[in-house]
Amino acid sequence: MSALALMHLTSVGPDKPPASVEFGPHLTVIYGASETGKSYIVEAIDYMLGATKLKTISQADGYTHMLLGLHTADGQIVTLCREMGGTKVDVFEDDLRSLPAVAPNRTLNLKHDPKAENNLSRYLLKIVGVDGRRVLKNARRVLRTLSFRDLAHLCVITDTPMADGRSPVLASRQTIKETEDKSVFKLLLTGEDEPEGPTGASNVEKKVGKGKIELLDQLITQAQSRLEIASSESELLDQLRRLEESLVNASAAARDLVTDRSALVERERLLQTRTTVNRERIGELRTLIGRFGLLRQQYESDLDRLRMVAEAGSLLGYFFREGPCIFCGAAPEHQQPDHQTAETEQLQVAVAAEIRKTTELHADLLTTMDDLEEQLRLLEGDHASLIAGSSALTRELAILDQRLAPLNEDTKAILSTRSKVQADLSIHAQVQQLEEMRASLSSTPATPETARPEGIPASDVADFERTMHEILASWQLPGANRVSYDQKTAEISVDGSPRGSRGRGMRSVIHAAFTMALARYTAEHELPHPGFVVLDSPLLAYREPDEDFVMPRNVVGHFFQSLYDELNVQIIVAENVNPPQDLGEQATLHPFRTAGAERVGFYPAAPTG
Repeated sequence: MSALALMHLTSVGPDKPPASVEFGPHLTVIYGASETGKSYIVEAIDYMLGATKLKTISQADGYTHMLLGLHTADGQIVTLCREMGGTKVDVFEDDLRSLPAVAPNRTLNLKHDPKAENNLSRYLLKIVGVDGRRVLKNARRVLRTLSFRDLAHLCVITDTPMADGRSPVLASRQTIKETEDKSVFKLLLTGEDEPEGPTGASNVEKKVGKGKIELLDQLITQAQSRLEIASSESELLDQLRRLEESLVNASAAARDLVTDRSALVERERLLQTRTTVNRERIGELRTLIGRFGLLRQQYESDLDRLRMVAEAGSLLGYFFREGPCIFCGAAPEHQQPDHQTAETEQLQVAVAAEIRKTTELHADLLTTMDDLEEQLRLLEGDHASLIAGSSALTRELAILDQRLAPLNEDTKAILSTRSKVQADLSIHAQVQQLEEMRASLSSTPATPETARPEGIPASDVADFERTMHEILASWQLPGANRVSYDQKTAEISVDGSPRGSRGRGMRSVIHAAFTMALARYTAEHELPHPGFVVLDSPLLAYREPDEDFVMPRNVVGHFFQSLYDELNVQIIVAENVNPPQDLGEQATLHPFRTAGAERVGFYPAAPTG
């Protein structure tokens, strides 16, 4: 069993019905319409594992606490309880699913503190078995202890970083944090702490040496000349925040439109099916009515002949009273008295019976034909309605396509501006670092040369690349799916193309494959890992206008089947796309506001009236 398994996420409040979702031991898929709380569930899991904020949504009004049930490898069941907006986490050594009525077994601070025991980070690290492990803080080989937040970003992937262009290895947007993030990744791949070593000078200090203030000034000037936006660092951070919000809104709008378009396409398909059935039924009725018309003519012709026979029999019996019988041919000597009259009466009785039977059949046929004519009229009316409905759906699809086009352009423009802002923020960070060095350079004592940080062994990198390749291949993505990891840049490349250069859809798929590969690799090599993976929108259905990647239809099925077969890792997926219906009993499915769904979302629907 993995170090940690998530049992349930539950939101509670006074006089509020619990909002809860159960997680299966292997694969859990939460899917359905947008704005139903799927991404909120992923963010809430991250919030319960130490994230600082949880977005506010109207459906959560009145709910005051969030509960996360955990099952540890040694069989212990605990529940983490955190107040909405709170900075402490209560631990109950029980499966708690309602407002706490008793005191917790312990209360933990949110902030990681390597010197204290009473914080959530160290509590979770002890369960995973990596408490006290050391990673690099910077390139000068200053060490710090591992925090659980270092692991969380590698196993709980919310929708924004899922499609972000930054490497999955790098949690922070700050360049100065890259050394820490790479060191955490190295710890998971090798299981080894960073060794103690002499603290060396920074890269700039190695080049300029003590007292090279003029060179530092020149470097600062050159860095500032590369700035593209005439704004301060605080203004850029504020602009980046607004861009991220705009990107989230644009992505949500695009996802909603794509979902609406998929629904319209499905409705159009159903209408076409109904139209085909309707047209076939109309053809059958018209053929049947034509055949019944011929039968009616036959009945009417038979009735005319029977009436003629009746009249002819009466006349024959009247005119031929002497001589051989005209009906049976009997000679006069063999005839009884009134023989001709009796024969005439028998003929009339037989003809009358036949006329009555034929008349009844004729009447039944007319009733049937009237019923068929009414059915034909109704079907022809339905056919006209279906044709009109199909035309209306075609117009709606055209309108949705027109609405999607500018959203794609807007998203592309936002991404371009965000890249410029991030580049300028990186330059500001470099300038700040250079200025700090310049200010302290005159008083900095001579330091030994920086030792080169030891990288991840090539064999371990190759094993990880092979694991990720196997996962991508099992999803049947186009291409050879060759994976390479650049230790210097932390970039993941597939078939020679860096992930950061791909479109949003492909970036999401590669990020999901990286996360799954890390979980599988650590499980197979018995290395530390939380033991679970939470993915938000890994199959993001988005395509840049100039992007040549289109998600093949069979990728979705193979993606979920691969996760279903991954029994060594607990996997939770939040996705708009419906999973295959044949996932099996080991998969736990939660449909939200979609066909066959019993619930509208994570939170119960508000009562009406």
